[in-house]
Amino acid sequence: MENIEYEVDEIKEFINNFLFEYDLDPKNVFKIITSNSKNIFCYSSLIGFFYQYGIGCEIDKIKASEIYFNVVKNNQKETLNQIIFNEKNETIIFCNDDIKELNEIIIKYLYSLFLYEDIIMDKQNNYKFYIKSAENGDSASQYYIGNWYYIKKDYNKAIEWYLKSSEGGNIKAMYILGCCYEYEYGVMKDEKKAFELYLKSAEGGYKHALSELGGCYYHGNCGTFEDKNKAFEFYLKAAEKGHASSQYLVASYYLDGKYIPKSEEKWFYWNRKAAINGITDAQLELAEYYINHSLDKNESKAFKWYKKLANENILKAIQMVVKCYRCGIGTNKNSLEAFNWYRKYYKCINHKSSM
Repeated sequence: MENIEYEVDEIKEFINNFLFEYDLDPKNVFKIITSNSKNIFCYSSLIGFFYQYGIGCEIDKIKASEIYFNVVKNNQKETLNQIIFNEKNETIIFCNDDIKELNEIIIKYLYSLFLYEDIIMDKQNNYKFYIKSAENGDSASQYYIGNWYYIKKDYNKAIEWYLKSSEGGNIKAMYILGCCYEYEYGVMKDEKKAFELYLKSAEGGYKHALSELGGCYYHGNCGTFEDKNKAFEFYLKAAEKGHASSQYLVASYYLDGKYIPKSEEKWFYWNRKAAINGITDAQLELAEYYINHSLDKNESKAFKWYKKLANENILKAIQMVVKCYRCGIGTNKNSLEAFNWYRKYYKCINHKSSM
């Protein structure tokens, strides 16, 4: 189910994890991208987002608003293709047409969120806001009305609106409607119909539908025969569109080497993407890779990942933080810290066992 607040959190997590993995100080990054007035035309979406949420700087929503507004208003008419240099006069980023086009798309989305955040955040609980447009045939509004009923578990009404939205070409509605048919929410179970809807949504490029089709072929669900190779094709398409779980599954395929040629290089590429996109298992595997790999060994980075996950109460990570402090892996030996984390480990175990 679409959740705007969750999507914003995903963007923030992605940026923070990206900076974390590449050992980039948010303050230094912010300084670089704001050091030249022309940079705003290349990285305005990023600069505005940094100001809006205080990444590498103090939160300044007025400044964020000015950046979003000015760039959207001017439609980025200024010539781009600027080369950006760091303090040592070394070329670090080339602002080409691809970056320009991507920035233009992103900034419109972020500016819309910025301006209408209160309305957008409330829309899933605000029936009246969308009902008029939905009744007039707007497929996006019909989809949100469907969501409103779905959240309230009125699946019959949700199906009614998802059907209308789907008929209007909304690929998100097609996907959710497919889920309803597969899991019998408001309709009789119909796996064939579910598969057809997933496929139609996937043909429209919806990453969740692509991943779902991968799952269908992997497990032999929705009237398909089990086909791990076909599953990989869909997982890869979803991964390329940024679907985090699919990125991790694609990495697993390359690590296993059972259905496609084994490739440590491609495993690392996709596992790292999944880690940056917030997949905990991928982050754990990345940390393990940095400890054990002979060529790319980086115990300090491994420790940082384990410490981050340990602070999120991931038991395996807490165990590794204990070991790192005890043995001096990626950090200085510290028996007291090792003991403190050891106590936290058992505290987490006792808490989980009492639930």
